[in-house]
Amino acid sequence: MIHDHLKVSDFLGHGADNGKTLRELKRLTGLDNRAIRLLIQAERLSGVPILSDNQNGYFLPECKSDAVSFVRSMRRRASEICRVADAVERGAFNG
Repeated sequence: MIHDHLKVSDFLGHGADNGKTLRELKRLTGLDNRAIRLLIQAERLSGVPILSDNQNGYFLPECKSDAVSFVRSMRRRASEICRVADAVERGAFNG
């Protein structure tokens, strides 16, 4: 990847109140949305706790409860995605 040296986390503050939207990160990094999301995913998978929400954008945890809330939300989303995939699979292969 061309942007291996760039870390999105370097542009983030701690706490949701200091969140950066994708638009702000695009302006700060000069990268497109896809590249930013890929960098965020790579950092997350390497253990950097980049959190996000729909209201504030991306941010680093200010306290442990920030991370706990984010993980809970991600697990709920993953569960719902699996539930929908299962339903579509049942409908597509049983009809």
